[in-house]
Amino acid sequence: MTTLRKIYGCLLAVIVVSLVWGASPASTGSVLPQNKVPGWVESKARRLMHELEKDGYQVSRGYFRLYTLDDCAYSWATMETCYGNNPAAPYVLPAVPHWPEEFVDPATELAFGPAAEGYHHSFRLDPREAIVILAQMPPSAAYFGLQSYLFTREGTFDTDSAAYNFVSTYLPNILTTFFSIVPQNPERIQPFASLGNSINNVVIEDQAGAAFEQVRFFIITPDQFMDAAVRQAFAEIAVDDEEILTEAIPSYVSTGLGESADELMSIIRYSMPEDGGDPGTASDTWRKDLPLVVLRVRDTRTDRTPESYPEPVLEARTAADERGLAADQMSLVTAVAERWGQPCQQPNCSDRAQTFLDLQRPPLSMVGPLCTEIGMNCLGDTQDTSYQFVGQFPLDEGEVYAVISTLGTRTGNATYVALGVNRFPMKRGVANLSDSELEDTADAYATYMSNPDLFYLYFFARECTGLEALTGGNCLSITDDMIPICPVPGDPGCDRAVFSERDYVRPSTQRGPDSHLELRPVVLKLHRPAQ
Repeated sequence: MTTLRKIYGCLLAVIVVSLVWGASPASTGSVLPQNKVPGWVESKARRLMHELEKDGYQVSRGYFRLYTLDDCAYSWATMETCYGNNPAAPYVLPAVPHWPEEFVDPATELAFGPAAEGYHHSFRLDPREAIVILAQMPPSAAYFGLQSYLFTREGTFDTDSAAYNFVSTYLPNILTTFFSIVPQNPERIQPFASLGNSINNVVIEDQAGAAFEQVRFFIITPDQFMDAAVRQAFAEIAVDDEEILTEAIPSYVSTGLGESADELMSIIRYSMPEDGGDPGTASDTWRKDLPLVVLRVRDTRTDRTPESYPEPVLEARTAADERGLAADQMSLVTAVAERWGQPCQQPNCSDRAQTFLDLQRPPLSMVGPLCTEIGMNCLGDTQDTSYQFVGQFPLDEGEVYAVISTLGTRTGNATYVALGVNRFPMKRGVANLSDSELEDTADAYATYMSNPDLFYLYFFARECTGLEALTGGNCLSITDDMIPICPVPGDPGCDRAVFSERDYVRPSTQRGPDSHLELRPVVLKLHRPAQ
C-alpha cells in the first residue's frame, strides 16, 4: 500500500500542474487550481461569497475537472470499477475542500483520480450546508445534466431482495458489479445511487427559458433553510430566482461530517454538442476551460434544526410503444444470419442471439432510491435515460457481433442514443456510437422488414477489414488498446466486451423513456467467414 501511495503521489503532482490556471488560497489553506471562468461570472462568485460571509455563513471554494480515461487506472485500483464511463463524454466533477472536522476516507480518495491537495471529489454533507455552482453553460448539445449521488454508505446488502437473488442465481460472475463493497473499507458499500430527479437542460429551459450558452446557478442542499438563504444572497447580487435551480438532498441521506455519515458526490454530464466537439470547437474549449465555480456554504449555528426535504417523488416516464416492432427485429436477425451464410438453427436464433438486459425493469430495478433500499450498486444511474446491456463476449477466435435494435431517435423515444462498448471486468467505456452513426444502417435489409428506418444494425469485431461487403462498412474494430488480446483464447480470466445502449430524454419530456415499452436490443454472434 505504501508503494502504491508513493506512485499515486508522483502522478498527483504531474496532474495538478496540468490543472492549474492560477492559484488563490482556499479556506483550507491549500492552493486552489482555477478554472478559466469569464470575468463577470467570477465577479458574481466573489460578490456572492461576500454576501454570504457578511450574513455569517462559512464559505469555501473548490474547482472542476474532467474524469477521463486516464483516471480509470486510479478508479480500478481504488474501487475495482471505471463506472461504465462514456469515453465520448467525460464526466465533469467538482473537487471541493473539506471542512476542518470532516472525515476524509482514504479508501475513496482516488476513486475518480487525484484532485489537488486538500480537495476531493466526494464529500460528507453538513446538515446545514449547501453546495453552490455558478455555471457558464456550454454550447448547445443533445444533453446536459447535473446529478448528485449517494456514493458510499456504512452497511451491507439485502441478500433477501429480488435483485440480489436474481443476480446471484443467473449472473453470479457479475454479482460484485451490482453488490459492491468499498475494497479498502469493507465496512462500507458502494450504492452510487441517484438521489432523485436530475437537473438537465430540459428542466433548465422549462424554468429559465433557455439553458445552453447562458449563466445558470445551482444549489445542492439537504436543508430548505440554506436554500432560502443562498437564494436571498443571490437576490442581493441581482440574480433572478428563475435562473437558480435546486437539487434537494432527501431526508434518507445520513448527513454529518463524521466517519459513519453517507459519502456523496455530484456529476455533470455534457454529451453530443451540436458543433461536433472536435478540437478548436466552442464545446471543446468549454470542456478545457470548465468555466464553473463551486462553493461550499454552511451555517455554523448548530442550535438551529435543519429543515429537511421529504423523500423524492420520481417523475413518471412515458414512451412510444415499440413492442409491435418485435417481428421486424426478428426478421432482421434471421436475415443477417442467412446473408452471412450462418443461418439460425433455432427459432428466433435463440442458439446464437442474446437479448439485452433491461436494468430498470424488475427484478433489478436500477433506480437510485430503490437501489439505496437494498444496498445495490446503481452504477451512477439517472432517470434521464434507459439502460440496456449484455455481455461478456470474447473477441479473439474470429467472433463478429451484430447488434440489432430500434433507434430511439426515430421511434420518438430519445433525444440521442448511445451504443457503447465496455471492457469487462473493469467496466471501462472504450467506444461509443451515437444515433447519427447508427441511422439507416439497416437499409440493406429493407426487403425483409416493414420499418427498416426505425432500426439500426451495427457490427463489432477484433478487425473489420475484409468484412465491408457483409457489414456495409457499419463495423467497429475493437482494438487491443480498447480490450487486450486474450493470449489463451477461451480463458475465462481474459477481458471481454460488454455492449450497452442508452436512450436519453424522450422528446417533449424531462426524462428518459419508459423502458418497459421499448424493444430491447439483440446481439447476434457470427463468425468471420473463411478466406
